[in-house]
Amino acid sequence: MAMYATASELRDQIEKSSTTSDDELEAILRAAGAAIDRLCNRPDGFLADVTASARYYTGSGLTYQWIDECTQVTAVAVKDSPGDDEDDYTAWVVGTVGTTTDADVFPASGDPRAPDFTNLPYTLLIVGANSEYSTFTSGQYTHKRGFRPMTTRVKGVPSVQVTARWGYADRVPFTIKEACIMQAARWYQRLKSSMADTIAGPEFGKLMYRKVLDPDIELLLVQGRYVRPAIGRRY
Repeated sequence: MAMYATASELRDQIEKSSTTSDDELEAILRAAGAAIDRLCNRPDGFLADVTASARYYTGSGLTYQWIDECTQVTAVAVKDSPGDDEDDYTAWVVGTVGTTTDADVFPASGDPRAPDFTNLPYTLLIVGANSEYSTFTSGQYTHKRGFRPMTTRVKGVPSVQVTARWGYADRVPFTIKEACIMQAARWYQRLKSSMADTIAGPEFGKLMYRKVLDPDIELLLVQGRYVRPAIGRRY
């Protein structure tokens, strides 16, 4: 898991000059980054992979295909039929808007009815107007199961292969970096002062349990619109 800040940046925040505890600080930074990823519902994190890798999706059968967040799509391959052999994919030409002639597919974001081809991260693929293909091959199978009256069952199989650099951005957003440093600094100070998981509220005379992320940091992420709704996979 990538770190959103360095041990040196955290040392500046906690006013610590010695580097002897850098391993400990890096571990806290990674934990803070993981907590931010979970809150924001971004399993791939905010820093995109350096190298591209392939992922497989159940084909939508539509002119667009939802994919995970990425900053670059390097290859798209689609089965001509869901029943093709596991390695039988046909490569499509990935286009760049305003540059590629007769591209089969373009990466985009936003609403598929009015896609945004400029801003990152990409979240869907759109079939090109001059493509040799009209839709992504559907990966949905329907079949009957059981004695009469039989019920219809639906299952999805991989029919779209996408190779991309997965993640939110090529550089860590400033807000995410600061949120990570702030949370890591607070955890470090608490670790040094006490190992307890509760704090006493003298104004109220009761114990208050801390959340994973401090409320003001959660608010910073929510107000910055970095939290992605947990609505399940859309493809």
